[in-house]
Amino acid sequence: MTQIRCDRTPAWGQLQAAFDASGRAFDVRSAFAADPQRFERFSQSAPHVFADLSKNRIDAATESILLELARQSGLEAHRDAMFSGAKINTTEGRQVLHWLLRNPPLAQVEQAPAAIKNISTELTQVHATLDAMLAYAQAVRFDASITDVVNIGIGGSDLGPQMAVLALNEFVIPGKRFHFVSNVDGHELAAVLRQVKPASTLFLVASKTFTTIETMTNAHSARAWFEANGGTDIARHFAALTTNVAAAKAFGISTTFGFWDWVGGRYSVWSAIGLPLAIAIGSEGFKAFLAGAHDVDEHFRSAPLARNLPVRLGLLDVWYRNFHGFTSRSVAPYHAALKRYPAYLQQLEMESNGKRVDVAGNALPFATSPVVWGEPGTNGQHAYFQMLHQGTDVVP
Repeated sequence: MTQIRCDRTPAWGQLQAAFDASGRAFDVRSAFAADPQRFERFSQSAPHVFADLSKNRIDAATESILLELARQSGLEAHRDAMFSGAKINTTEGRQVLHWLLRNPPLAQVEQAPAAIKNISTELTQVHATLDAMLAYAQAVRFDASITDVVNIGIGGSDLGPQMAVLALNEFVIPGKRFHFVSNVDGHELAAVLRQVKPASTLFLVASKTFTTIETMTNAHSARAWFEANGGTDIARHFAALTTNVAAAKAFGISTTFGFWDWVGGRYSVWSAIGLPLAIAIGSEGFKAFLAGAHDVDEHFRSAPLARNLPVRLGLLDVWYRNFHGFTSRSVAPYHAALKRYPAYLQQLEMESNGKRVDVAGNALPFATSPVVWGEPGTNGQHAYFQMLHQGTDVVP
């Protein structure tokens, strides 16, 4: 599999020339006036979403070079390698199979026989864990004695499930409240504990290793509160989302759901880490959540680059970050239920791409991740939109 760093491709120099010639002074209004088909050209549907890119500082010629940059950098080969089960995480020598969490059990993976065998084994494990987790989620849903679910985690063990539970609030089962504790500052946990009772609360301790300092500090504090307030059955009121079953048992937890070293935290909401969401929206709802993500995976895997929405969005980031020099991107969801979506995207993009060296450890001479930030739309309008519209910095 050929790998060429993007700044060493012919297309990189062509992009710089295009920026110098017309990109720097690009005017969106003039672009619409010159191209009556601009909206159709720069908007597209993908599974469950519609994206309008026409208001961005890009024209057809520039996007064509960006697509060539992707080809010259080996994006398609790396994408296909990921879907074949190759160990494209060369730093840790691991496969990158988070997409497998979203695969249907009978999906056909058209790759080399060895890859099929390996992925089929992992897929069987994924669905065995999923079935067990969903059965437990259903039991909790229909247990009227449990009124509160407290998820204790941090990073991907908090951001993903919290974002999704809030986003899908209208589908959440009535009669149960969901709380998320991540900050090691005890005030956050204390505020939650003042709202709940030991006999009616289920604590979910989400830590891959069961050693994460912030999570385990809060978990021990929650257990101490539980016992001090008359709680007597830790095994019933605590469950763990972890691969360290021994440590969970030593803590007093017998119900555990695991996941794999190829699941990065920022992708873990589709794994057992998504248990709070499964309890909230039910097994059928969670399966629909997985199916929607799988549809987008298939779009990314099979759509031509020119109509591949994840690719087009990623290339637009490259254009803005490295040629325009824009250092941040604001995300302002106008649906109140998406209020934690900017925070989720912060980890998804900045933890993934916030690197200063390449895969060989060489210092990068170009910019990587922008700062991702934002608040729900109308709140943001009355906080920072004046800077966006009237300030000196351009923020896409």
